[in-house]
Amino acid sequence: MKNMKKLNLLYIGLVSGLLLTSTACSDYLDINENPNYPSDVTASTLLPSGIASTIGVLGSSYELYGGMWSQHYMQGQTSNQYNTICNYSITNTAESRMWTTLYAMSLPDFDLVIKQSEEKGEWNYWAIAKVMTAFDYHILVDTYGSIPFTEALKADEGVFSPKFDDSKTVVYPGLLAMLDEVIAKSGELESSSLPAISSQDLIFGTAKGNDMKKWVSFAKSLKLKLLMRDFDANKSAIQALLNENDLLTVDAKMDLFMDLENKSNPLYENDRRKLNTKNNIRACATICEYMKQYKDPRLADFFNPNEDGSGTTSLKCGDRPTQLKTNQVSIVVLEPTDPVYLMSAAEVAFLKAEAYARLGDSGKAKENYDKAVTLAFERWGKDASTFIAADGAYAFNDRDKESMLTSILTQKWIAATRCQAWDSWFDINRTGIPALGAAFPDETGYVWGQLTPCVGSALGVGEYPRRMMYPKTSSDSNSNTPDVLPLQEKQWWHK
Repeated sequence: MKNMKKLNLLYIGLVSGLLLTSTACSDYLDINENPNYPSDVTASTLLPSGIASTIGVLGSSYELYGGMWSQHYMQGQTSNQYNTICNYSITNTAESRMWTTLYAMSLPDFDLVIKQSEEKGEWNYWAIAKVMTAFDYHILVDTYGSIPFTEALKADEGVFSPKFDDSKTVVYPGLLAMLDEVIAKSGELESSSLPAISSQDLIFGTAKGNDMKKWVSFAKSLKLKLLMRDFDANKSAIQALLNENDLLTVDAKMDLFMDLENKSNPLYENDRRKLNTKNNIRACATICEYMKQYKDPRLADFFNPNEDGSGTTSLKCGDRPTQLKTNQVSIVVLEPTDPVYLMSAAEVAFLKAEAYARLGDSGKAKENYDKAVTLAFERWGKDASTFIAADGAYAFNDRDKESMLTSILTQKWIAATRCQAWDSWFDINRTGIPALGAAFPDETGYVWGQLTPCVGSALGVGEYPRRMMYPKTSSDSNSNTPDVLPLQEKQWWHK
């Protein structure tokens, strides 16, 4: 146990050290070959390294952008750190870590694990690396659209400018095939002849070992998520996964963080510890006022009441009212030990509820909705029973398909706060829920639970960020990088 803790601390340090600078600072390597990258390390070292670098960028940059663009969070009115994120004015030079960390650190680690473990028949290492590879590519393709996939990570074969593959016809089918490989090998993953994995598995591992059944369930859950991008085309495969009923019932998360420098939650480490201020990230009125409207007890888990005794207050999306002092808008709650989630049990239950709603099974949609909301409340030690009761504030609306989807996706949006905001942003683009409205919570005609316009938006009226721009670091080193696409341009699976 003592050695396991030491090893975990090593990788926690790596996680928090990935993104210790602000969003305007220098970036990491691009997807081309790193001449200093070691080639003689083992799977037991590479696997936690790859997971740690994924966690580092997912829990910091992706969580920050997702929180701002899901209108959970807003830039504090007395500071300027994240103004360009809030008003949608970022450029292709503003943020490249969301691209380069995965391509230059995580994916090469997993690629080596896959190659080494295939040679040795270490199928448990192989399966974890495969699932993590699929997860990382899903983050990239959902964020950017077409990406290097079939030719990525092939510098050793002389491919230094990999082509960008179409997301719909190449990347998504490739990811589904990757996950199916793992699922097909599930019977071999419990063999006693396989090498022991314990602390190397930063997601499901324990001192007694890891649980490969959970990794197979993770693969199936991620498969369901990807299939939902094109529901009508994948209806039979979705129904088959639901019938099999082997999806995640526990969280796939890294929760090894400590309240120590370079060992804490990545967003906390970046924003609170390294910048040494709490003034940057404040409550956004869109979600804050919604939760106040329905007396949601999780409000205090997301936002601190103001020091001046004025309660929990918030900023409109993009607004920077000069008359408000620092202590007059609620600070977002971040803790050094907050986990970073890859998928959560609540997310999977929401996915199942959505799938059943689209299939027209309102009974199973409600069953899984109630379970998802219950899990989302229990994450913060709260009881959802009165909220999901027949006359409760969050009672499931099964009047028609659109009503069911609005219930499900609205609660999923709230549940993603402080843990999976990046996934909330994907869902908003995928489903159009919460919908983008034209009014603010304090205006006549506002519909509770709708997103609001952005004050000072750099985009057109009614526009919203749909993607990240390909970073300049990619176009500088890869001639195949497509032209920069505007933030508001939809991808094929967007509503």
